[in-house]
Amino acid sequence: MIDDLKAIAVFAEMARQGSFRAAADALGLSPSVVSYHVSQLEKRVGTALIYRSTRKLSLTHEGQVLYQHARTMLDAAQQGLNEVVSHDDEPQGKLTITLPSALTRAPINQRIAEFAKQYPKIELNLLYTDIRQDLIANGIDLAVRAGELEDSALKSKSIGTIERVLVCSASYAEQHDAPSVPEDLAEWNWIRLAMLPTQRTLIGPANQRIPIHYASQIVVDSVDAMAQFSILGLGISTPPRFLVEDAIADGRLVQLLSEWHVEGVPIYAVWPGNASINNNARRLLNYLTPTTES
Repeated sequence: MIDDLKAIAVFAEMARQGSFRAAADALGLSPSVVSYHVSQLEKRVGTALIYRSTRKLSLTHEGQVLYQHARTMLDAAQQGLNEVVSHDDEPQGKLTITLPSALTRAPINQRIAEFAKQYPKIELNLLYTDIRQDLIANGIDLAVRAGELEDSALKSKSIGTIERVLVCSASYAEQHDAPSVPEDLAEWNWIRLAMLPTQRTLIGPANQRIPIHYASQIVVDSVDAMAQFSILGLGISTPPRFLVEDAIADGRLVQLLSEWHVEGVPIYAVWPGNASINNNARRLLNYLTPTTES
């Protein structure tokens, strides 16, 4: 069993790194030793765990299953070590976090910066992307995701809401009769974000909720671009308030229907459901939700 545990640990690092050589460098072993442990493990379980080619390695179905259990085992072991080492030691290590690109200028970065200053020996690798990464396959410790979660296999914690505003340029607003109710905006041109449907829900007095279905001439895959095309006079958009506060203040954008607001977007921190969150990721999570116990 002891030899199996060592082989499983080597296999997990190989799967995370994606190659024998990278795993060997990370573990301080030779590629041949890594290959030996993986081969012995395959003999032990009686099935192939990886597909081998001249260009890359990929996990078989059985390899994926074993890797997930291996990560759970290694995370639990690391957590146990963290709990018994001296609490006087300064936390160190590496954290990989993925966030939506829309949050590159969001207030959450202030909290991440405060965390980095508090723990200077923890290396942060921040990936701002709208591609939802496979957390286990890509070695991601914590993901920040916007919008309702669909993957029930992930553990999650609410860390806030993105406040959105309904805006357009003053010149575009002057081309239309001033709207008095949300339905008046259905015929206006909207700058649509590709990952969102052609509908917005506006919330008004007494929590009245009215869905607006709209048409778009321009579809973009960037929240920043959506706001910029509104500033350029091409239509309505619903960007985060933090992204357009300056444009509203200097008159480049105007808010529409002041008694109504756009439904906010919830933000969650998520991590693999079959893995214990490591101590450093938990420390960061505490910074992202400072008033909520984790």
